[in-house]
Amino acid sequence: MGNATPLPFKAISINGQLFEGPDMALAQISPADRGLLLGDGLFETLPVLKGQALLWDRHRSRLMTAADTIGLALKADQLDGIVSQMERASDETPSILRLTVTRGIGGRGLLPPNPASPTIMATLAPLSLGFPFQDVRLVTSQIRRNEASPTSTIKALAYLDNILATKEAEAKGAGDALLLNSAGRVASTTIGNLFMVQGNHLITPPITDGVLPGILRQVLLEEAPKLGLVAEERSIDPAELKKADGLFLTNSLRIIRRVTRLDGASLGLELSPEGPASTDIIVRLQMHMQHLIKELTGVSYGQLP
Repeated sequence: MGNATPLPFKAISINGQLFEGPDMALAQISPADRGLLLGDGLFETLPVLKGQALLWDRHRSRLMTAADTIGLALKADQLDGIVSQMERASDETPSILRLTVTRGIGGRGLLPPNPASPTIMATLAPLSLGFPFQDVRLVTSQIRRNEASPTSTIKALAYLDNILATKEAEAKGAGDALLLNSAGRVASTTIGNLFMVQGNHLITPPITDGVLPGILRQVLLEEAPKLGLVAEERSIDPAELKKADGLFLTNSLRIIRRVTRLDGASLGLELSPEGPASTDIIVRLQMHMQHLIKELTGVSYGQLP
């Protein structure tokens, strides 16, 4: 055990049993768990700020909807109990909460056990308050997102396409990869939803184009009118992106990230008073979200330029 790689967590919970400190090495998942063997499961990731899981009610709703989609029986009160347990374990220090739910232990073959007994694992990892709002460069991946698959709109465990696309982006000096769907339309990136700025319009692809219904995506669609902006969901042709006034990504941990380059081409977004109007819109959105998060948690999350 002395030579084991240290776990990158502050705490682990498995089916409500909490492990902290050296006891985390005792946390175990069965070798017969379908999440491990088949990727048969779901997950949610969100920040915990001052002992509060940010927008947990929305994450719980999405998780329960996804569980219904794959036919996995979950109890909302059990999820709430585990999240509350991890909120306490955070000791009010900024943390990343990942909640992983699998169909649990099953026999050989693809058909799930009936009834299934889900495995619910939660982990807490340290979170830097400077993590969100960082600029990002994108490259378009060769990997396509299948908008006809039910897994394109849920946070399923099988993330190999996203992993390979991320490796592709890293090899090209970018921080994330843009994923098109099988029809060649813009879908998302490996870890976020994409928004295009055109004048005072914020345009993002519809869920039917193979898009995860992101939590921050939905919040921005609701909050945009408060800033005098028009939010619009419609299909986006990749050629539109380089002609846009600006691009940004949304994600529950990184909140809003401005895209500065796409496939090596500069988008001309310089942070200065003389910069383009789109930059002002993106900064206004970042400031608005930072203010909203502080109202909810009391924490000033992220450092804006």
